Amino acid sequence: MWRTGFIVGVLWLGLLVAPISAQDVSDQVEAETYWWNDRVFYEIFVRSFADSDGDGIGDLQGVISKLDYLNDGDPTTTDDLGVTGIWLMPIMESPSYHGYDVTDYLRVEPDYGTNEDFKALIAAAHERGIAVIIDLVLNHTSREHPWFRDAQTRGSQHDSWYRWSLTKPSQRGPWGQPEIWYPANGRYYYAVFWDGMPDLNLKNPAVTQAMYDVAGYWLEEMGVDGFRMDAVRYYTEDGDVLASADSTFTWLKFWNAYIDSINPDAFTVGEIWTNTIEVSKYVQNGVDSAFEFDLARAMLDAAKNGSNLGIGPIQGRAERLLPEGQYSTFLTNHDQNRVMNEMGQNSDKAKVAASLLLTAPGVPFLYYGEEIGMIGVKPDECIRTPMQWDGTEGESAFMAGKRCETNGATHNVAAQLDDPESLLSHYRNLIRLRHEQAALRVGDFHLVGSEADTVYSYLRTRGDERVLVIINLGGQPIQDYALKLDSGNLSNPVQAELLFGEGSVSSPMIDIAGGFDGYLPVAELAPYSTYVIALEG
Repeated sequence: MWRTGFIVGVLWLGLLVAPISAQDVSDQVEAETYWWNDRVFYEIFVRSFADSDGDGIGDLQGVISKLDYLNDGDPTTTDDLGVTGIWLMPIMESPSYHGYDVTDYLRVEPDYGTNEDFKALIAAAHERGIAVIIDLVLNHTSREHPWFRDAQTRGSQHDSWYRWSLTKPSQRGPWGQPEIWYPANGRYYYAVFWDGMPDLNLKNPAVTQAMYDVAGYWLEEMGVDGFRMDAVRYYTEDGDVLASADSTFTWLKFWNAYIDSINPDAFTVGEIWTNTIEVSKYVQNGVDSAFEFDLARAMLDAAKNGSNLGIGPIQGRAERLLPEGQYSTFLTNHDQNRVMNEMGQNSDKAKVAASLLLTAPGVPFLYYGEEIGMIGVKPDECIRTPMQWDGTEGESAFMAGKRCETNGATHNVAAQLDDPESLLSHYRNLIRLRHEQAALRVGDFHLVGSEADTVYSYLRTRGDERVLVIINLGGQPIQDYALKLDSGNLSNPVQAELLFGEGSVSSPMIDIAGGFDGYLPVAELAPYSTYVIALEG
């Protein structure tokens, strides 16, 4: 029943939960979109985000206290980040700091608070127009889960809930790891990641029903808006096929039908860490969206190297292979070195990366701290360090002995909040612009050629909206970058209006194919600059 208040809270952004219908510039039916296509999501590691009680551990009440930073729900203010969705990394009871080995699927991790605290977070987020999805770890449990403890006794109730072998199979893991079978009480159990996370046997109907019950609980009782589904490639195994087995796709179809039966508006986004071709199979077989790892790498490389040579084909491939807009974009996440390190700690390059993420098709996700340029390289603990609110953050217990380098003294929210040139302001302004322009959120993508390989440009179109994006990936000003669009269904006269960036813009002359050639909208592109131009007419 939360959705009435939820919709009211986001009307000012023009974001509706119901699918959107509109008229395509070519008078063809536009691709169906859903509420998540209008969102910008923010990934939060609760343990590191905000500590409400001073015990050195981030918690749910801490997240609540920072919601106004993320989105205060007031359209007249401009100092909030403006995100409209949150992905919470695992919040269920677990013995580990990261939470990906669950011991109780129906209970919030006590370090983070209580189930009532979680409900309070959901209510507070929805009041501000923020949707909340949570990590759901279906592939495996903790070895300390009561199910696995019972399963170690042969013939027990939960014996068949995991995979066992009387002898140790010689199989190597799906990415070549030598150890995937581990000893326990005279047998060997299968665990694709490590011995502390035994894989569930999702081919067992009782296990599947247990996971249905878990999903139903969080959707119906706790009010979540969907799930980030962890490790989807490894849900089931078919003999020696340990990743992307046919049975996984079959399982996902039934899973998707079940989720829709509980809440047809629930959003499922899958972690399928592989190439776009394989990712596309999952979006066609049971998840609403999936993270686009190939495109993330291409965006990072374009921003880091100052070249458009690799990104266009990869972005075009995602558009061809995946249902339009039904993939999730990101730069880095909790398993990867942070964006700022990828950019050599160059804030201008980090701004370019943000521009690529927030003006492109797909559902964008940004990792907490990305917007202020936090640094961090593996081990994992060092890419999950405490959010830098004012530069006084201490070291969390899980970081002990890791010698994690941080930059909180110079890169924190307080230092950047009122600086119009800061990375934080760049993110805020782009997110706000994305909310204002339907073409940036759900528009078609048309690659625009340039004479300069340091310039990346594309046209986004939705209904009567036509928005041209031009990004100078390099560190030098550029005058000779003439743009060419083969066809964008444009017609004369067209009036250009600058929506983002600095300077005056000229309008293009449209050719008979509905495109343009030799277009120089700005006399000179500044180094590491972004221009977003509305083409009206």
